[in-house]
Amino acid sequence: MPATFQLPAETTRRLDGLVDQIESRPGEFVDAKEFAERQSELDIKSLVANLPPGLTEGDLVGILKLAFLTECATQSYADAIDASALACEAPWLARFTDRVWTPDELTHHTPYKYMLMSLGFTEAELDKEVRETREKPYEHRGGPTPVHVTTFGMIQEYLTDNWHGLIGRLVRPVSPLAAYASNLVKKRETLHTIWYRDMTALQVEADPRFATCLGEELANFRMPGNSLVPEFQVQAQNWLPPLGADFSRIVKDVLRLLHETLGSTRLTGEMIIAFAATKGIALGPFSARQLRGAIDRLGGSGYGLLGEAVLEKAGLGYLFAAEASAAGRSRGTAVYLRLRGVMRSWISEQMVLRAESL
Repeated sequence: MPATFQLPAETTRRLDGLVDQIESRPGEFVDAKEFAERQSELDIKSLVANLPPGLTEGDLVGILKLAFLTECATQSYADAIDASALACEAPWLARFTDRVWTPDELTHHTPYKYMLMSLGFTEAELDKEVRETREKPYEHRGGPTPVHVTTFGMIQEYLTDNWHGLIGRLVRPVSPLAAYASNLVKKRETLHTIWYRDMTALQVEADPRFATCLGEELANFRMPGNSLVPEFQVQAQNWLPPLGADFSRIVKDVLRLLHETLGSTRLTGEMIIAFAATKGIALGPFSARQLRGAIDRLGGSGYGLLGEAVLEKAGLGYLFAAEASAAGRSRGTAVYLRLRGVMRSWISEQMVLRAESL
């Protein structure tokens, strides 16, 4: 990435305009009062006897507390975002965080409070856990610039969206209102993902070198729960399979989201190299450093081929079909496309793409 973070005035104007639109039409926040008034309908106690294989009552409590406590401590990572906005002179990011994102997120834990109370927890002890979690120091492991932050936000919101969706599916048989509440939170997280995607895309459009920031952020990414509630976050990987999570779809969705944000296979290739270099992993038989050196010596054209190979490996080949066709027409030959396809498939076959790599 550039030595210093700086956006053109026009990009800053467009980001300000995007935040203006979001602020004027943020959609409906979760109504905490509604769920307080309908607390009895959030009773999920009968779920304990009908949990999916592989989950215990203790697991159910942990699943709900992970959602409850990470959502209640939103201000902790809002402060980290504001620090980045201040240091990099990005008032649009601070305005979005303080006026829309934080007030929205702070309503998300309320339904889970009442679900946990139906399992025997008192309001006093849950409120105590909220206070203790909010007082914990939050360690943000991501990069320091707004483009790092919006990339972090995009990935974090997508994964949180999935988490609330899994909870909604789990509790639906015993409490339609609990399922409705979880999915209402999920919809808000979906919206946040889109907002962060659009902010990130505008920054990359202004400076394509920021593609490496997306790779760095993906490599260093950690959910906030690792810092705030590690005792629950560490168990999430074990809970996901019984909850019905599809790891291959998650990898595919994250990669698709990042590619669509970047807008080209070349930038996706640059992102992948930065990811591998930061993570210290090889891409097939080559280290990221070796591959980057070879591509740079060839003038950089291989980044697009690498991007295509990664997308093909993930089952996302359709995303670059139109781009590859256009490249073939510009070369004026079908032979170019065939040769490129052979090279792309060979590179793809050398790769191992796993959820744990992300």
